[in-house]
Amino acid sequence: MKRLLIILAVILSMTGCKNKDNHILNNAMTEILPTEIKENPIQLFDQSWALLTAGHAGDLNTMTISWGSLGELWNKPVVTVYVSSDRYTHAFMEREDRFTVAFFPEQYRPALTYLGTHSGRDSDKIAESGLTLEFLASGQPSFAEADMVIEARKIYGAPFTAEGFGDVPASFYASRGMGVHSVYIGEIEHVWVRGREGE
Repeated sequence: MKRLLIILAVILSMTGCKNKDNHILNNAMTEILPTEIKENPIQLFDQSWALLTAGHAGDLNTMTISWGSLGELWNKPVVTVYVSSDRYTHAFMEREDRFTVAFFPEQYRPALTYLGTHSGRDSDKIAESGLTLEFLASGQPSFAEADMVIEARKIYGAPFTAEGFGDVPASFYASRGMGVHSVYIGEIEHVWVRGREGE
């Protein structure tokens, strides 16, 4: 019996476990400390982009972001993201206590472009993008193709206000006619990376 259980455990570790939605649970990533993130944050957000995802299995949404930062606040490592009030993801960020930020190799740029130009209100845009939704051990959403995923607990969220704007944001919103962004600051709870074993 013991031998059978060992064999079963080996098979499961090789094939991955599945949850009730048949998405493979993430078991191929290595955890690092927030201080071990080597990438330049400006490069990560502005050049590489990311997917911001909030919700849980069966009820979540993701969007492509190019605004964000990594740093330190209130003696905690944090990730900061911004979501326009007219985006479908905004309601999820308001509702949820946690969110993930996933970064991808350059080859997935077309998928991120698609996810940034289509709304989850209208279709299953994740499936249509070709990316593979999966869930971390915590239950937070991730993607099989991501090479770094940050799990964060929301510790602040509020909309920008016109009273706080200087001339740059005021002209930005005036010229685009879009909803004002909310800022969300998340305490980084976990950072997961692929392909860094042995470094």
